[in-house]
Amino acid sequence: MSREATPPFTEEEISLTTAEINERPTGALAEDVLSHWVSGRPLSFRLPSLGRAVPIARQLAGLWLDAEDVRANHARDAALLVISELVTNALEHSDSAHITGWLRRTADRLLLEVRDQGKTSSVPRLHRATPDEDHGRGLALVAGYSQEWGMRLSMDGSCSVWAAVPLSSRSTAAW
Repeated sequence: MSREATPPFTEEEISLTTAEINERPTGALAEDVLSHWVSGRPLSFRLPSLGRAVPIARQLAGLWLDAEDVRANHARDAALLVISELVTNALEHSDSAHITGWLRRTADRLLLEVRDQGKTSSVPRLHRATPDEDHGRGLALVAGYSQEWGMRLSMDGSCSVWAAVPLSSRSTAAW
């Protein structure tokens, strides 16, 4: 695990409410939200802590990858899996009212980050789940599909977990 961190959230943030999420199908909502998005800009989104936040985050990420012309299956699949796992972990392991996600593209990789509001006594850590465990594979998947990953704990109690997904299949970590 590297200590490198993605840049802070600085871009315009898409913020969705519980009502907006509950009123619309996931795909239609994500398409409407990103219909005005300008290619080449990082994506930042804020979602309420709902189970439906995971597929919405995944859909937003997929549409953003389309706008960024990320077509390589290995990079797309890895990025979608990583963002899903990071959002799921933030929802499952914190008592946050909302989570914030951020995606940025560099020349050779995708930088993904999810921040919760904290309010938990546990710190994200890599856990190798046994075959009979139902949970505990999220960060192992993130580590396996990323070049590197890490986390930051803030003074306000929030926790950010980030990952760098390579655009080239030659850079993919072995899993």
